Amino acid sequence: MILRSLLAATALMATTATFAQITKAQYIAPDTKEVRSLVYSPGDEGSKQYRIPALVVTKDGALLAVADKRINNINDLPGKIDVVARRSTDGGLTWGPHIMIAEHDSIGGYGDPAVVVDRKSGEIIVISTHGNGLWQTTPGHISVSRSTDNGLTWQPAVDINPQILTTDSLGKQPIKCCSAFATSGRALQLKNGRIIFALITRQPGVENFPVYAIYSDDKGRTWHVSKNPATLDGDESKIVELADGTLLMSIRNRWGSGRHNGKRIFATSRDHGKTWSAPAPGESLHAAACNGSIIRYTHGGKNILLHSLPAPGKYREDITVYRSDDNGSTWAPTHLVSRAPGAYSSMAELPDGSLGILTEEGIHNCGERQSEGYRIWFTRLTPDQFLSPIE
Repeated sequence: MILRSLLAATALMATTATFAQITKAQYIAPDTKEVRSLVYSPGDEGSKQYRIPALVVTKDGALLAVADKRINNINDLPGKIDVVARRSTDGGLTWGPHIMIAEHDSIGGYGDPAVVVDRKSGEIIVISTHGNGLWQTTPGHISVSRSTDNGLTWQPAVDINPQILTTDSLGKQPIKCCSAFATSGRALQLKNGRIIFALITRQPGVENFPVYAIYSDDKGRTWHVSKNPATLDGDESKIVELADGTLLMSIRNRWGSGRHNGKRIFATSRDHGKTWSAPAPGESLHAAACNGSIIRYTHGGKNILLHSLPAPGKYREDITVYRSDDNGSTWAPTHLVSRAPGAYSSMAELPDGSLGILTEEGIHNCGERQSEGYRIWFTRLTPDQFLSPIE
């Protein structure tokens, strides 16, 4: 761990990105065989901070790392925030120039990107929130940006609020709320082609946050809302499809250890996201009070779930990969990705079967809020590294 820390510190001091510069990989302790590269760092491209990582593999095999470029400060929306991307064509060793996905305008910034790639066409869509954030009295615009060339260029964002939500109690939209935002990181495409993501909503004078599934059957052009929320009191949530087609939603417990037995919350759907079971705390995955990432991974003919979250504790730190062999009923830690203050993460299975993960890692000591910001790192792990339990 001492060697790892020294090497990581050296990498941080040595890496400064410019628009045309390629950031080279920083290898940590050689005996771990991990590959790490710095993707986003405060100050790059006129930014104050970067947050909210999302990682996908494009149809041409490139890695696409998406994030919030926070221009004035570390705060969430509303604010001057752009959604940007960088591509890697060598498995995360190096990263190309910054690509603008959605740029702030007179309405406000764009933030909290959720990314998904259509398997058939290769089109990439990014769902983000434009304008207001969760705590304002009118909702931001849930917006869809689209790329048809593997993330190199992007079409203007399209506001989908008219299809899904309104502040008008008599409006035709299914959701009546004063604010909402899409869960950042990975959206999901089901085996039947449906694209789905989780939307957190807030209603006037109500303490709890209902979480709905929002889905599209035409590559993100028209959108529908689940008949019931997956939970009446949740936060950022991720959906994974099990081998039998059941959907499992992993829901952030916004109360941490204070409610739901201090555990992460789960709900299921057996009709592709139209309706959801009553939510319940899991048996062994801690609350973390943080957004995480969940994917299904097949190894040796066995279906495995992988979940990334900060480790248990008072503060967000030590982002860890957890494994479940029973469809999310129980979990065991398998790999410590970073021994440092750390928050959000996003995982993707790479073309060679390895695991890629983007992690927000704090610059200085951990605290109630990582006010000095994060660097966003990419780490590539082999199956031997992320499937074996931590001893």
